[in-house]
Amino acid sequence: MTTIHSAENVRRESHKRKNNNELYHKMIEEIEDYAIILLDKNGIIRDWNKGAEKIKLYTESEILGKHFSIFYLKEDIDANLPQKLLKQANDTGKAIHEGWRKRKDGSKFWGSITITAIHDEKQNVIGFSKVTRDLTEKKKTEDQLKMSEERYHRMIAEVQDYAIILLDENGFIQNWNVGAEKIKGYKAEEIIGKHFSIFYPKQDQEDKLPDQLLQRAREKGKALHEGWRIRKDGSRFWGTIVITALHGKDNTIIGFSKVTRDLTEKKLADEKLLSYTTELEIQNGELEQFAYVASHDLQEPLRKIQTFTELIRENYSDEQFVDRYFEKLNSSAKRMAMLVKSLLNYSRLSKDKSDKSQIDLNNILTETKQDFELLIEEKKAAIKSETLPTVYGNYIQLGQLFSNLISNALKFSNGNPLIEITASKVNRHDIQDVPALLINRHFYAITFKDNGIGFEQQYNKIIFSLFQRLHGKHEYNGTGIGLALCKKITENHNGFIKAEGEPGKGATFIVYLPADV
Repeated sequence: MTTIHSAENVRRESHKRKNNNELYHKMIEEIEDYAIILLDKNGIIRDWNKGAEKIKLYTESEILGKHFSIFYLKEDIDANLPQKLLKQANDTGKAIHEGWRKRKDGSKFWGSITITAIHDEKQNVIGFSKVTRDLTEKKKTEDQLKMSEERYHRMIAEVQDYAIILLDENGFIQNWNVGAEKIKGYKAEEIIGKHFSIFYPKQDQEDKLPDQLLQRAREKGKALHEGWRIRKDGSRFWGTIVITALHGKDNTIIGFSKVTRDLTEKKLADEKLLSYTTELEIQNGELEQFAYVASHDLQEPLRKIQTFTELIRENYSDEQFVDRYFEKLNSSAKRMAMLVKSLLNYSRLSKDKSDKSQIDLNNILTETKQDFELLIEEKKAAIKSETLPTVYGNYIQLGQLFSNLISNALKFSNGNPLIEITASKVNRHDIQDVPALLINRHFYAITFKDNGIGFEQQYNKIIFSLFQRLHGKHEYNGTGIGLALCKKITENHNGFIKAEGEPGKGATFIVYLPADV
């Protein structure tokens, strides 16, 4: 009885396994999204499912018995790729590969394949399973994306009108396009790995402007700026820049893009236009002053000459009278000649802005003191000075500047004149009322302080106008043009001048000359 039951159980188990095997093979056969192929150990096709027929277009009767290399392109066959994949699967148990494969009609598809070795009970390889998935659409999408990225990178690389640079999170250059090479002068191999602050002038580096721009981009997402930048050859260009923070998937900053455009020509054109406009306004103002001079200062000696001439004609026989008024006539003529000469000097100064070089102001001061040596000794004056800087300018004009300021201090003295000359370097942001036209970041402030008669502070601007005098010419000689000359000279040097005073306590004149040249 027991033997009968055992035989029945064996029969049932055998039937069950047979059904499971049939079900398994049916499942494999019906799969359509994957080509599942059975190969013998030599790569000959022994089985074929619907997915293989759908993907590769061969019917089972057409393909069984053929070598699986039939699906490979000629170049892969020439490279012995099918045999290499079988050997890899034989040696390691599996081979994975992606590449172009060939259908029955000759068309290509992108196949992702896995070849797995099949072993018997003794672990001998008796064949292979080969599973192929058609990833052509995915491959096309990836290729299109890759092509799009390559075109994008190529577009960035080939742009010539903009310097487009990739920076890491610390500001070191990671990438470099043709525009960057054209604008900044460096080749990629010369600049990649360097910090982008290399393009900034020394003063901007000292003020940590590059770091400030990166920090602004970190906080705001973007930083915009315009200013002078430095090329490889040391020349300057006016760059407008946009630095944009780049974020990773976790929103942390992974670097920055920096786009720079060279607007030097536009900047120079704007400055030239502004300079012309400002110069025109100045000249209009000077014309008004000349008109005033012609109607007032020049008319006065002319009226005297005319009056004295009439008196001499009427009293021609009175020799003593004639001699006295000839002397007055001569004095008025000299006065008018001096005024005309001063006007010519001022007019000539407006046109003479060339012949500039590095000038040591200590040499200018030494020569000026020598020129006034007798007057200094006569008035028992003292001139104390610190070491003065070297500036870029016109030697003759700067000599006139020092001469007029020291002459004024000696002239408008109260007792024994004391003139103190000092110098310091100042940031334009620390100076009030800097002319808008001036773009320099730093200036040398040259201060001339005296202990003379001084002036009311309300006149601190008017004293720089032509022929404006705060004191009568009978008390102090001169034409009233000296300080106007000083103002014109500082403007010729892209600087400016200010005055401070208090009656009875002296005057201070501060000359600001650019320190960024």
